[in-house]
Amino acid sequence: MNLPILVLILSACSGAIQAESPKEALAYMTEISAPSARISADMWEYIKSAAHSKNPAQTEARRGQLIFSVEQSILQVNQVKAYKDEQRFRGAILKFLNTMYSILKQDYAKIVDMEEVAEQSYDMMEAYLLARKKANEKLKQAADDLREEEKRFAADNKITLIEHESEIGRNLKKAGEVMDYHNQIYLIFFRSYKQEWYMVEAAQKKDVNKIEQNRLTLAKYAEEGLSALSAIQPYNGDTSLRDSCRTALLFYKKEALSQTPVLTEFLMKNEQFAEMKKAFELKPAQDRTQADVDAFNNRVREINTLAQNQNAVNQAANQERSAAIDSWNRASESFFGRHVPK
Repeated sequence: MNLPILVLILSACSGAIQAESPKEALAYMTEISAPSARISADMWEYIKSAAHSKNPAQTEARRGQLIFSVEQSILQVNQVKAYKDEQRFRGAILKFLNTMYSILKQDYAKIVDMEEVAEQSYDMMEAYLLARKKANEKLKQAADDLREEEKRFAADNKITLIEHESEIGRNLKKAGEVMDYHNQIYLIFFRSYKQEWYMVEAAQKKDVNKIEQNRLTLAKYAEEGLSALSAIQPYNGDTSLRDSCRTALLFYKKEALSQTPVLTEFLMKNEQFAEMKKAFELKPAQDRTQADVDAFNNRVREINTLAQNQNAVNQAANQERSAAIDSWNRASESFFGRHVPK
């Protein structure tokens, strides 16, 4: 499960206390900043739906509501009566709102397209997650610029700001941290997950050379993933996501180093047997020696034993693979459920 691209907004709200400032300046500041509260609330509803709801239509409806709130906020800010021809603070607010609107309508559409093909390769998945990260960074920069303009306007008009973080702001910040942590581990998991898929595809085609190439790469990725996991600390003491990923990587490593070689041995021996069988059958029965018959029968028994062994190993691998992937999916869902507030 992945949270939406937008988890950064004005998490720190500013309270204002009038000192020597005219009441008009404070009233202007309060009125022009008001839309951020509604947007934060709608943003949080969107994030909660994505993290906890299993209904995509509901989540998409939340995104539509968020877009509507941003549109209404832009109109509201433009209609606020100017204070002494002030434009910089208003401009910073509009820049932030327009940036959010652009991300929700344009960047988001591109990212949705990327999401549809992201699982085709590790590079595509990495690019997809990077695009989401860059969209957040773009919004964060606009939010940071807005905060600076807010401070400047307050200082110019002798308004004392009291910085505090709202509950929604804390929740949005928390959701961002959870998503970043999950994505870090997810990429480690996905790299081996996808590489194993290539190996299985080669196995289905009985292409021994490609099986071997992908098997060795899978062993390498699994080992590198295990090493990378060891450097990642638990999230607030929660090791479940990391442990689930480790379990999957240990399976992929075992599959690459001990289970798949059983398949390649069977395929190679079976290919040799096919050639032997062809030669045996082409030889007239009256010309076959007892040694020829014994050699053929011995090879048949060997192939049968290898086939039985391969079937058993393959069945075990299928069960372990299914368990590992199910464990990862459950761990991901539970991780968001525990750490993204409801």
